[in-house]
Amino acid sequence: MKGLILRTIGITSWLAVFCVVVAGIRLEQQRVGPDTDTSLQHYLFGWQDDVSISDPSRVLRIHDTVFLQQQNGSWVQAGFVQAIPVNSPESVENNSKPPSAIISWHSSDTDPSTCQFLLYRNQGRLEDVVATMLPPEKRLQIQQRLAAAMHQHGDELSAAFVPLVEASLKRSLPIIEEELRVSVKRHRAEIEALGDRWNDEVVSRRLIPLARREIVPIVRTHGEPTAQDIGRELWDRASIWRFGWRAAYDGLPLLPRKDLLQEEWDRFVEQEAVPVFEERMDEIVTSIQKIVADVAANPSVRRELTEVAGTIASDQDTQLLVRQILKETLVDNQRLKDSWRDVWSSDDARRALDLAGDRLEPIVRQIGDDLIGSREQGINPNFARVLRSQILGKDRQWLVAIPNAMSAATPQPIIEIASDSMPYPIVYLADEGNNQTQSNLASNAAKPSASLPAAGEKSTP
Repeated sequence: MKGLILRTIGITSWLAVFCVVVAGIRLEQQRVGPDTDTSLQHYLFGWQDDVSISDPSRVLRIHDTVFLQQQNGSWVQAGFVQAIPVNSPESVENNSKPPSAIISWHSSDTDPSTCQFLLYRNQGRLEDVVATMLPPEKRLQIQQRLAAAMHQHGDELSAAFVPLVEASLKRSLPIIEEELRVSVKRHRAEIEALGDRWNDEVVSRRLIPLARREIVPIVRTHGEPTAQDIGRELWDRASIWRFGWRAAYDGLPLLPRKDLLQEEWDRFVEQEAVPVFEERMDEIVTSIQKIVADVAANPSVRRELTEVAGTIASDQDTQLLVRQILKETLVDNQRLKDSWRDVWSSDDARRALDLAGDRLEPIVRQIGDDLIGSREQGINPNFARVLRSQILGKDRQWLVAIPNAMSAATPQPIIEIASDSMPYPIVYLADEGNNQTQSNLASNAAKPSASLPAAGEKSTP
């Protein structure tokens, strides 16, 4: 009798617990609305479906989460990777059987066989952090805050900092110029060695044949007519008699003067040749402009010069030499560092920095609240994503199911690696008001919504 009473009490207790759970779920549905996904109920009470999907990427891991976007824009967890069967070495080597994975699917509202599965990965790189912390609307907000601050205090800050920048440049340029000459002189032997090599490899083998083949015909086309006209006019002005007898006189021995021919040549250049060139300067300039224009437009010349520049720029010896000269001139230049230290440690610099701190501290605090969060609004969801990814090593890889993107007749859904990027769909935050776990998130713009933690891991605030 006593055992019967204990069994009756136990069964009654479990039935009461079951009724309380069902009632709680119904109340939760009424609170959040009728469009809420029922995956929580299926997850708790055992409704699930094992779906086999093809994984050509071979990067899936057990417990990778599958997310599904609802009609209202919120995200929910629709499943997780339950198992990854190991194919035989022969099938993997021969590609006779593509790798596959088993997904535990617990959303009855969507047929997984019609879903397209996209794999998103967050590898913890700097660009991933920037993309998460600074979505487009956040970048626009920060830009607007900075623009407003500069509009309000820009003139005052410019008046304080522009003299410091000008003083730094005035002191820096002579020091940089002097150190550059010293560094070039120090590496003179290396520069000459590179010059000899480039003269043989580039000038002799490529540029000179290019000039003969492409540039000389252009010069002759535009320059030869003008040169011929100037030559004929100079010939008409030249006196063979004046040049001839002076050359003969300078050649005779025992005569006191030997510079009559040079004197006549100087006179001819100054009084005859120079006026001719001055009169025809417009024609000369026009010819030069046509030559330069045709040379610059010649595709062979442009292609060859581009290849030459690329060859020189990609040469390791040249890069090392240029890098060393710049390092000695700018980085290791102690005189330059001392000059900047004198300028930016002066009383004027201290007053300018104090002014910038007073004027920009409010906007910097606002930007910090935008990126990290505040006491009033709590932790920023994007900052929580970065903490989970970078510090806890979570949320590095997930799947997104796109409903009705595939035909139901497809033998097996295929996982594709997403070409775009998106933040982790769900973020877990603790509400200080009611001390309950919330999941507030945006679809691709990082607005709040609700979900379950990924299978196999605990929700970490």
